[in-house]
Amino acid sequence: MTGLAFRAAVPGDEATVHGFVVLLEAHVGARAAMPGAVEDIRRAMFADTPALFAELLERGGEPVGMATWYPVFSTWLGRPGVYVLDLFVAERERGRGHARRILGHMAALARNRGAAFLKLEVDRTNDGAAAVYGRMGFTSSGTEVLLLTGGAFDCLTDGG
Repeated sequence: MTGLAFRAAVPGDEATVHGFVVLLEAHVGARAAMPGAVEDIRRAMFADTPALFAELLERGGEPVGMATWYPVFSTWLGRPGVYVLDLFVAERERGRGHARRILGHMAALARNRGAAFLKLEVDRTNDGAAAVYGRMGFTSSGTEVLLLTGGAFDCLTDGG
């Protein structure tokens, strides 16, 4: 497709990344569960040791999609990989193959970093995305991701 280009997010893009995450969470009906703010994204992406990275897909210089990601390592595979945390395509751009395009870009980025796999999560309510990922060859890892937050996290970190 003409006019499309990828670029890594840079300082000043945190509001765009956050805005896409807000739209993604609204799409899967989880907006109320997302307390993160633009400042949280900025701190995570642009710290001395970043905890989060983002790749933006742009059409004519305007962001129309993104993937947030971070490096991971599989002790089972004995290889590094890239964990795609959020994958988002603007509604007006959906159905044009952008999810495949973004994940192809992420696979190339991963390979260039010496990685051997991509890992991603899909919200259990996002059947359309799960179907797209399945057609690309993504399979279930057979594990369930568990999350510890809030008071339970505080209790555990306090030795409780």
